[in-house]
Amino acid sequence: MLKERVLEITKELVKIYSPTNTAEELKVEEYLLNLLQGMPYFKEHPENCGAFAAADDCFGRSTIYGLVLGKSKKTVVFMGHHDVVSTEVYGALANVACEPELLEQKLASVDLPEEASLDLGSGEWLWGRGTCDMKGGTAAQLAVLESYAQSPEAGSILFISVPDEEAFSVGMRSCLPLLKALRDRYGIEYEVALNCEPNSVENDKQIIYSGSVGKMLPVVLVQGKSVQIGSYPQGVNPVAVLAEIICATEADYQISDTLGEESTVPPVWNFARDLKPGYDFSLPRRSAGYCNVLTFSKTPAQIMDWFVGKCYQGAQTALAKQGCGHSLKAMTYGELLKVAQERTSFDDFYKNLQAEMTRKLQVEQLDFPSITLWAMEEVLNFTGIDYPVVITAFAPPYYPALNSGKLVGEGFKKVVDFVGTLLPVKCKEYFMGISDCSYLGMDAEFDSEALAANMPCWGKLYSYDMEALAKLQIPFLLLGPWGKDLHQRTERVHVESLGLVLPKVLQEVCGFVWNEER
Repeated sequence: MLKERVLEITKELVKIYSPTNTAEELKVEEYLLNLLQGMPYFKEHPENCGAFAAADDCFGRSTIYGLVLGKSKKTVVFMGHHDVVSTEVYGALANVACEPELLEQKLASVDLPEEASLDLGSGEWLWGRGTCDMKGGTAAQLAVLESYAQSPEAGSILFISVPDEEAFSVGMRSCLPLLKALRDRYGIEYEVALNCEPNSVENDKQIIYSGSVGKMLPVVLVQGKSVQIGSYPQGVNPVAVLAEIICATEADYQISDTLGEESTVPPVWNFARDLKPGYDFSLPRRSAGYCNVLTFSKTPAQIMDWFVGKCYQGAQTALAKQGCGHSLKAMTYGELLKVAQERTSFDDFYKNLQAEMTRKLQVEQLDFPSITLWAMEEVLNFTGIDYPVVITAFAPPYYPALNSGKLVGEGFKKVVDFVGTLLPVKCKEYFMGISDCSYLGMDAEFDSEALAANMPCWGKLYSYDMEALAKLQIPFLLLGPWGKDLHQRTERVHVESLGLVLPKVLQEVCGFVWNEER
């Protein structure tokens, strides 16, 4: 039965620990590719499946794909990811976090939250890292694909599983050319993508999503004026300036986007510190921080304008409190770079800067926010600017907000309504947890200039095919199994939802989409 096959694949996938942004992801890619190549359909059509390498990836990771062609070119995309977050939160149980049955036994002797404890005793859940997010959903997709491939008489199904979803979406950004190439080669039509990330249940209804929230990561570098603490009135404390900037932006709901009953959370800072290497009796010269800004409709240009204004406001508040008499300038990274370009040795400097950024990413394996901040400091140093200033840039990853209804209009509502005939659901406009679905299309009003001009990492280190993105325009649903506590030690997926409900829903939605009469 399909249920047994789904659970079998789930357990095999979970057993292969594949923490995000590591070479360990290659192991699960090998499993997925072997599974696809072992199917009779792909033995007959080996050109229809494979591993599509992520561009310039230091770990050599790939998107694993398989295309089953039916009589119709109408194609449903099964999309997902094969990386997982770390098992660190399991503590002493980390060594069994990828063994569902053994973990369930061990958890019985652990003090758990009441809801988790009740679920543990019910026998209705499969526990472990990745069961919920999202190897269970991937297993359901594979089982349905495997079954349909035995006799593909109707439409087509494209399965893709990408690496690095939990970190920087290297896989999804890199596979955009693959989606375009397959469409052009076979003349297939991408009707809908089904991302089987786990869903929650509220008031007995499964929450599904037809959109994915956007995310930007503004990075702020503050340069003050360092003096001995005893001469405080003559200096500018960059820590105080940064603190006021944080106060001016953190939890500011005025910048939140709203659509109907749904709203984004306000800006949230998750890094802030001085940049002094050690202690001495003087003010730091610089401080820095970065925060997450979620969006439905606001563009990078709008967020940058707002942020620069808030930086200036915060700086003026800090200077007024200190009463030092200094002024402070607020500018974007793009403006700073223009100052740097006026120096005669800029070309050599910038070439070396890019090379060192690449080394830091691939050799030192620093994250993008850290590399962004390092580059901002280097450019500021190169300009020779020594007066107090606040620089704002963007760091990767950047996720465009995308809503299926805006991509294809009212026609997509028929698919959502049909899902509602299969199980009790509530469809929300935007998934707030960030997903790779952001890279399935592009808002027609999107202008990449403000993003690229103010992102030091933009280019070889971080980019995606804007042209392919604009042409794909694939509507999607985040529709998966019922899961709980993803990323926690009590991560679990509901067995019946995963093994019985989800496969049937996938099959029925495919049939509906392929139906020429709809």
